Amino acid sequence: MGPGASDIHADVARLARNDASRVLATLARALGPAYFQLAEDAVQHALLQALRLWPHAGRPRNPAAWIFAVARNHLRDQLRAMRRLAPFDEALNALPAPAPSAEEEARFARELSDDELALLFATCHPALSPESRVALALNCVCGLSARQIAAGLLASEASVAKRITRAKRTLAELDLEIAAPSPDDFQERLEAVRTVIFLLFNEGYSASSGEALCAPELCWEAARLAVALARHPATASPESDALSALLLLTLARVPSRIAADGVALLLDQQDRGLWDRKLVAEGVQLLARSARGATASVWHLRAEIAALHAIAPSLAETNWPALADAYERLCAIDASPIVWLGRAVVIGKTKGPGDGLIALREPLRKLPGSGYVQAAAGRFLLDLGKPKQAALRFARARTYARTEPERRLMERHLKDAEAATKRGDRLQAARGAD
Repeated sequence: MGPGASDIHADVARLARNDASRVLATLARALGPAYFQLAEDAVQHALLQALRLWPHAGRPRNPAAWIFAVARNHLRDQLRAMRRLAPFDEALNALPAPAPSAEEEARFARELSDDELALLFATCHPALSPESRVALALNCVCGLSARQIAAGLLASEASVAKRITRAKRTLAELDLEIAAPSPDDFQERLEAVRTVIFLLFNEGYSASSGEALCAPELCWEAARLAVALARHPATASPESDALSALLLLTLARVPSRIAADGVALLLDQQDRGLWDRKLVAEGVQLLARSARGATASVWHLRAEIAALHAIAPSLAETNWPALADAYERLCAIDASPIVWLGRAVVIGKTKGPGDGLIALREPLRKLPGSGYVQAAAGRFLLDLGKPKQAALRFARARTYARTEPERRLMERHLKDAEAATKRGDRLQAARGAD
């Protein structure tokens, strides 16, 4: 009897996550960007064939090689129908099948192939706008949908979809070789690649929609890419080390981010005993190695902030002054409202809720539709003894929640504020009666 349908679906999901990018990169590099969509379609065809055939025929010994062979054959058929096979036939025949991916216990063992690196750099071509580069790479290389990318980029789904379509058309028109960039634009494209990996991690860490708060496998894949980027001779740098440190230190906290009743947990509510101390140690080691650089990049400062949280034995023992200093330095080079939100929270811890609320003005102006920004305002107002105003903020936060665990968190905050309001009303009524 063959494997169950659920097992097959799980196997194909792992292939799509761990090996599809390698297969796509190999095929796309052989064909060039003009045929990128064709290569994408071939890989998707192969994954669908696996879902259809494996329940009856059984799993092949090397599933990644099977996917590669089916995708390549499908590509040949499509090119033959288009009467364009001849220029590519020899190159397709010479392509090596991928080796099996690393086992679960060696999640960072698989290095970044030259094909994958070339594809990442190709999607981050300088002919594209910075926003289009990131959107295209997240879509084509990392497999995120336009909706997921829009959440990470703080943009609309429609605008992201248009960026991806235009970017593919631009690369097809340029018809450049998918290869490592020239020295002139290498660093700029490498920074775009790092941003892509960071946004991939963010989508895994805080999902843009759905029933689940996070998708740990996306976090692991982003962390693997970051570590591989730091190890690859062409891309190794202090900034790549710092990015790897940031992702490992943050990944360590994933097991503690949701309560048993399905409510999302903020940092001050998490059980630090659940944090992965091995990942913390690896992250701290990478952060130390990143210090060989001459300047502190956004990745260094973000990793420093993550490390200060990760090494603190408890919330009370957190080095809040050091965190405040790190956030001030980060805000000087990164004006994103999410960074300013983090700064406001730290100011609230170090200087009090009044100062925290003042610091929150900029995030509230730029991201009024963020559930976490509204909830931060609510918490400050609650601490200031203004439960009615806090309840309004928490109600808005509940409306803007993107996932069910986030909605439950905002609902819990709202109930706390409403209970505090009732207590205040009863106390005021009792004083009036006196």
